[in-house]
Amino acid sequence: MRILRRIKEILSQVAIPSFIHSPALGRSYITNAKAHVNSYEVRSLDIKQYFPSSQSWRVYSFFHVVMRCSPDVAGILTKLSTVNGHLPTGSPLSPVLSYFAHIDMWETINEQVEGAGCTLTVYMDDVTISGSSVPGKLIWQIKKEFRRCGLRDNKEKEKHYVGNKPREITGVIVKDGKLNVPNRQRQKMHECRQAIKQETENAEKEHLVQSLKGLESQAQQIQKANKGM
Repeated sequence: MRILRRIKEILSQVAIPSFIHSPALGRSYITNAKAHVNSYEVRSLDIKQYFPSSQSWRVYSFFHVVMRCSPDVAGILTKLSTVNGHLPTGSPLSPVLSYFAHIDMWETINEQVEGAGCTLTVYMDDVTISGSSVPGKLIWQIKKEFRRCGLRDNKEKEKHYVGNKPREITGVIVKDGKLNVPNRQRQKMHECRQAIKQETENAEKEHLVQSLKGLESQAQQIQKANKGM
């Protein structure tokens, strides 16, 4: 695991385009949502089983062709970062390598989106496209690019918003040009506070306190992101 973290540290020094919000230093699910605050139409796609569908040969190609590692070094790095022929879920390397392994695909998709006058953001397997209008042809082109690279979109998680109604983007509610905390998160904070009042066991109470602090921190970060908008 230490080796994987070291490889991740090295790869984190490689420049990543602005439309990638995870993995990327200084960016998050909040900055991902913020990029679409003022858009009239928003469409969100989900890549089904992104890591298991990211094959070893693509990882090898990145190390060998893009990073110009020798074949033996690229092979060793690929063996270290993949399992059973694909990126494993839970590895600290998988998030960044899922982007680099499909770097050609993301560059093509970004060109398509920019060509349509729209905005693209990518947060792991969550792809969001927005603008004054998002042509259905563009979505078809993106899905076609997924398929070309051995990926599939999850139709059950696809979202489409038009107009000024609230929309959820990577777990953040966008409404009236502002970012808002989802009601389900507010409910969790309320339930956590109530549980803390009733809990008598110190260990469990401390666990609940830490959970509440985490939820409150997330809410504060969302509200803070509205400053300057």
